[in-house]
Amino acid sequence: MAPEHRYRATVEYDGTDFLGYQIQAEGRTVQGELEKSLKQITQSTVRVDAAGRTDTGVHATGQVIAFNVAWRHALEDLHRAFNATLPNDIVISDLRVTTPDFHPRFAALSRTYHYHIINQSWPNVLQRRYAYHVDQKLDVTAMREASHFLLGAQDFASFGKPPQGSNTVRNVMQANWSVAKDNQLLFVITANAFLYRMVRKIVGTLLQVGLGRLAVGDIKELLESKDLTRSAPPAPAHGLWLVKVMYPENV
Repeated sequence: MAPEHRYRATVEYDGTDFLGYQIQAEGRTVQGELEKSLKQITQSTVRVDAAGRTDTGVHATGQVIAFNVAWRHALEDLHRAFNATLPNDIVISDLRVTTPDFHPRFAALSRTYHYHIINQSWPNVLQRRYAYHVDQKLDVTAMREASHFLLGAQDFASFGKPPQGSNTVRNVMQANWSVAKDNQLLFVITANAFLYRMVRKIVGTLLQVGLGRLAVGDIKELLESKDLTRSAPPAPAHGLWLVKVMYPENV
């Protein structure tokens, strides 16, 4: 019988047609499709752990998963079989053997999300599933200045709820806006971990700064209030991408 190993994989998916990452009693999920594929390959039930549970409609180019399977063939054969049995809106971009105790969520040092915006009066038809269209002109300079208040370890209770427990302190290492060609804006945020819907609430609130409905300094006051009702509604899920999860070098 083949020995069992723990595998680590990087997963990309178009979140449009999924009810989020986490498996549900009903409905199509990323985890459900991954586990269905592994069952087809190995003829056994395999549970997949992930670095994060993305919401309905959120995309990923850098989700990380781990699972245990007994596999007697080459690693490349498992990688090929995995992709061959997955639907066309999920792909495994990297697969490797990892340590027996590796958990993609608990071992993570940081996570990076991108939020994509199309800022022009007309929609971009090719980006409609992957970027949020804002038809009013945004003040990107003000949004950048406001983003500086997010940096460092502080209480983000104004922007989300913890997925478990009561700790709402997170350490944000990067938060900035860039302007690309064709009126595309990109918000990049990196933190040790995130609260539930934290990135989308932050983007929704920073958009209010960009539209002139909030002042730059209001973000500081909002953070200090620790009041979730004071932040803006979350920006739509389809503009959000999980792009990278960082781990210690020895993992």
